[in-house]
Amino acid sequence: MDSAELAAQVERYPWYHTLDLGNGIVTRGMFDHRGAVDRYLMPDDLSGMRCLDVGTMDGFWAFEMERRGAAEVVAADVGRPEDLDWPRAHLERVTPTMDETKQARFELAHTALGSRVERVLRSVYDLDSDLGQFDLVFCGDMLAHLKDPVSALERIHGVCRGSAIICNPITRFRFARRRPVAEFDGLDEFQWWALSEAAVERMMRAVGFDPVEVGPNFKLPATGGGSWTGLRGVMRGFV
Repeated sequence: MDSAELAAQVERYPWYHTLDLGNGIVTRGMFDHRGAVDRYLMPDDLSGMRCLDVGTMDGFWAFEMERRGAAEVVAADVGRPEDLDWPRAHLERVTPTMDETKQARFELAHTALGSRVERVLRSVYDLDSDLGQFDLVFCGDMLAHLKDPVSALERIHGVCRGSAIICNPITRFRFARRRPVAEFDGLDEFQWWALSEAAVERMMRAVGFDPVEVGPNFKLPATGGGSWTGLRGVMRGFV
């Protein structure tokens, strides 16, 4: 595929991740992580490691792990919008169109980058021993959208033989900043839970990650604005 054809293909889709595909072609993603990668506690050198990206969407983090030298990268995601674990009340009001084309977007970027990442259809709840064990697992901005984030972390822990990086929107509750607090939503946004940073850390410790390294909070606003402009927390748990 030449550059003109690739550029035309890229313009067909709404993108979640901003990806530099080379030759001046950059996807216009909802989120641009390129200037924030150093905030995610990811080692610079992943040589020889087997890595897993959970909820890969367009594949930014899977391709980033490959770029950092990972020997093998698996990118897991659900296949259809109806497979998302979003609150049912929100799904009835909103059609998650970006999830309808994420496989096509991933494959387009995969080809453009000459990547060897393997994409598998798999929910975080279904991570199991058939996938093998991973030296590094990455899961970004997913726990808020899950009805059962603790079970999801248990599944991640079950396939992790090294460490897992968990990033999630963070809520600062008045008078409870250092307490593990969770507030139920389920109606107003496509999230089940608003979680404090201490809550995410405690969940990770509860399922067996120890120690847990907590990075500084930061903001990564959506490129088009909107409600997802708040703080993100990132932590790396070891097994």
